[in-house]
Amino acid sequence: MTQPFKITLRNDYAFKRVFGVEENKDVLQDLLECILDIPPESIAELELLDKEFHKELLSEKLGVLDIKLRLKDGTFIDIEIQNRWHFDFPERTLYYWSKMYNEGVKQGQDYTKLPKCITINLIGEGFNKNKRLHNKYVILEQDTKEPLVSKLEIHILNLEKARLLKEGQCKDNKKKRLLNWLKFIETDDREVRKMLAETCKVMAKANDKIIVMEMSPKEKWLYDSRMKYEHDRASCISEGYREGVTQGIQKGFADGAYQNKLETAKLLKQLGDSSQKIEQVTGLSKEEIEKL
Repeated sequence: MTQPFKITLRNDYAFKRVFGVEENKDVLQDLLECILDIPPESIAELELLDKEFHKELLSEKLGVLDIKLRLKDGTFIDIEIQNRWHFDFPERTLYYWSKMYNEGVKQGQDYTKLPKCITINLIGEGFNKNKRLHNKYVILEQDTKEPLVSKLEIHILNLEKARLLKEGQCKDNKKKRLLNWLKFIETDDREVRKMLAETCKVMAKANDKIIVMEMSPKEKWLYDSRMKYEHDRASCISEGYREGVTQGIQKGFADGAYQNKLETAKLLKQLGDSSQKIEQVTGLSKEEIEKL
């Protein structure tokens, strides 16, 4: 009999297999209801937009496995899970938000018709902006806090904080539900997941999905491939940074910083990241990347 392997939904492949498939839209809906200030009936008819999920997973050298969806009122949502907070993450998530917003423009269309766009980022560890469990960023006037528009939302959920919080520390039922979901996503302990699943029918459904995954050799290969990709990518960025620091000392700060970007880009290119992704991570131009 195949021995089950331990799964954590901090792995973006596992996260998408549970929350990003048609048969589990009710699971995704329940999570979104805990995060967003949107009526449940507006979330209920969500449409998943990335239909080629299974076909794309034939390669282990993938970019971000995010979940893209649209609500019935036209709101676009992009959900991404990251094991670790990186220094450039604020710029990165704003870039993805702006790309999603820009894609909503049609030729000759009134700007007021542009859709609301929301990014949701779940961070495994290292988030250092504050100690909050759930951060919601919008565009506000500095003094009056009056919103300029309601079409930008960037949510950051701190899984590290969720691990430490107790349900009794949550003041309302919605926050308790969110905390339980984040604990469920963060842990790799089957018993913890089982206890959490007993509190919610759709969470029990998600747990059943994980149990099936844990028994599948194919799922294990895909899960491990994503883990290897993340470890390799983190090592590349770290090595690129160290080399850049060394060169910065030898040649001057400016030259060293630029060389760091080139080395990081070269390593990311070897791992199969797209030019667009490398541009966003390093700040280099497409032409500079193509020369590597």
